[in-house]
Amino acid sequence: MINALIIDDEQKLREVLKIKLEQFCPDVNILGQGINAQDGFEKITQLKPDLVFLDIAMPGETGFDMLSRFFKIDFEIIFVTGFNEYALDALKVSAVDYILKPIKTENLINAVEKAKDRIENRFRLAKYEVLKHNLNHIGDQKTKVAIPGANAYEFVKIEEIIRCEGWQKYTKIFLNDGQVIVSSYNLGVFRDMLESYGFFSTHKSHLVNNCHITRYLKDGTVVLSDGSNAPVARRRKEDFMEQVVKHLRVF
Repeated sequence: MINALIIDDEQKLREVLKIKLEQFCPDVNILGQGINAQDGFEKITQLKPDLVFLDIAMPGETGFDMLSRFFKIDFEIIFVTGFNEYALDALKVSAVDYILKPIKTENLINAVEKAKDRIENRFRLAKYEVLKHNLNHIGDQKTKVAIPGANAYEFVKIEEIIRCEGWQKYTKIFLNDGQVIVSSYNLGVFRDMLESYGFFSTHKSHLVNNCHITRYLKDGTVVLSDGSNAPVARRRKEDFMEQVVKHLRVF
C-alpha cells in the first residue's frame, strides 16, 4: 500500500483525483488533502507520505516553492497541472511524472505505476545499505533493524532502542531521542529479534535494553535511562537477578 497526499487549491480537482485513485489505483491510500503550499508542507511534514500529487500553480506559493522548503525530499512526486510548459521544470526536480488537467485515467494509472517502481527501488536500496552496515557490526548494538511503522519503515540502531512495550496487537518502540514508533508487529517478533542483542523480557508486555537500565528497585521495577519504568514479573525475577541485576546498583 502506498500512502499519498493530494495538494491542489481546486477542490473539484482533488475530489476527482481521489475518486479515480480509489477506483483505478486501489493500492494507493489517500492520507489527506492540502489546499495550498503551506497546508501541503505541514501535512507532508506531519504524515510523511510515500507519494505526493502536487499542483504547481497555486495562489501564493507554487508547488516548486513548497518543495524548496524541504531540506530533504524523501517522497515521490507526481505533478498535476493545467500548464504544459511546466513539464520541463517538473523533470528538473526529478518528479516521477506529470499529469495534465483534466486528468485522463490512463495517464494517472501509468504515473502511479512509475511511482510504485521508484518507491520499491528506494526501499530495496535502503535495505541493502542496512545489510552492509550490519555485516560490519554483527553481534553488537550498532546493528540496524527495520521497524515497520504506520507510514514507513524506520531504520534504527539497536543501541537507540530503550524498550519495547506490547500494546493491543501492536508494539511501541521507545527510542533514546524521545521518539516513539508504533509497529504493526507484536512484541514476540521484537523479542525474537532483540534478545540476542542484550534485551531482556521482564514481563509478557515489556522488553528492555539492558544497556539502558539505570536501576532496579526491590519492589520489582526496572528504571530506564529515559526515566520510564518497566515491571519485572514474579516468574522472571530469578532470571533477571542472575542475568542483569548483578551488574547494576540495587536500592
